[in-house]
Amino acid sequence: METNERTGTRRRKTASGSAKTDTRRKKTTARTRSAEASGTATKTRSATKSSTETKKRRSVPAKKTASVKSRTEGTTRRRSAGNAPAVVYTPAQPFDRGRLLLQLVTVVAVVLALTFCMSIFFKVDETKVTVLGNEKYTANDIFEASGIQHGDGLLSFSKARAAGQIKAKLPYVDTVRIGIKLPDTVNIVVEELDVLYSVKDSTGLWWLITSEGEAIDQVNGATAGEYTNLLGITLDSPAVGSTVRAVEPEPQTNELGEIIPATVRAAEQLSAALTIVQYMEDESIIGTVTSVNVGDIRDIELWYGQQYQVKLGDTTQLGYKIRCMKQTVSQLAEYESGEIDVSFTIMPDQPMFTRFT
Repeated sequence: METNERTGTRRRKTASGSAKTDTRRKKTTARTRSAEASGTATKTRSATKSSTETKKRRSVPAKKTASVKSRTEGTTRRRSAGNAPAVVYTPAQPFDRGRLLLQLVTVVAVVLALTFCMSIFFKVDETKVTVLGNEKYTANDIFEASGIQHGDGLLSFSKARAAGQIKAKLPYVDTVRIGIKLPDTVNIVVEELDVLYSVKDSTGLWWLITSEGEAIDQVNGATAGEYTNLLGITLDSPAVGSTVRAVEPEPQTNELGEIIPATVRAAEQLSAALTIVQYMEDESIIGTVTSVNVGDIRDIELWYGQQYQVKLGDTTQLGYKIRCMKQTVSQLAEYESGEIDVSFTIMPDQPMFTRFT
């Protein structure tokens, strides 16, 4: 009986142990399966992640690539800059006055030496002086008037002073240009006055003047006839190279012997004459006008050659009147002669021509 109970107890214990063992086995199997499932999932996620990263790397945008490139180049430059030699700063040197003074003395010495050499080797040779453009004066006259001497330093004489002396001593010379050519040649080019006017002074002598009123030369009556005569004015003590002045006309008297007050001054007459010849120069009709009479500036007359007597009237619109005169003459036949009225007193702005009978 007791043996049966013990046997039954043992069987119950064995069954209980078997049940426990089965339970452990089931748990172990479940754990193993869970672990395997977990490992498989992990591997799957890793593979998926790896595949995604690979795709991302392959599809990197162009901008990102450029950025990476830029960073790479910057790194390369920094590395290159790092290989450059370092800047070495030295302290400022003190100002060396002695050295500066030596340099200045050297420069001055070189200049003086060059000047000395030029003054010795480059001298004026009067046999090699050339003069161009001269008609009134000879080449020797112009060279002597310049004040340049044979043997003068070619680079040391004053060109401006030489030109000024030529114009002062030779009144027909209008402009002067002086040049040099090493080692010993001087070139002088002059332009002489070719447009002059003749007028009498208070002593009855004829003078040649420019349209600016400068006295050029005293001439005889025959020479004065070769130029346009300015009548109705008298010069007051003219001198070569100076600006002329006109003498006031003598007072006139009426029938009762009373002095008639002058209505026009000599300066106005001279100014009117010079203004007219300046307009004539502008129109290039100098050689064809033989005389201009400004004795009465309210009734100015001139002779265009020997064919046309021209009435200009007063001093208003003188330039326009001269142009109208020139145009009227150009429309007339060469054989015609007569009076041209451009005073515009009868018909405004209308020239009139009357043939001589």
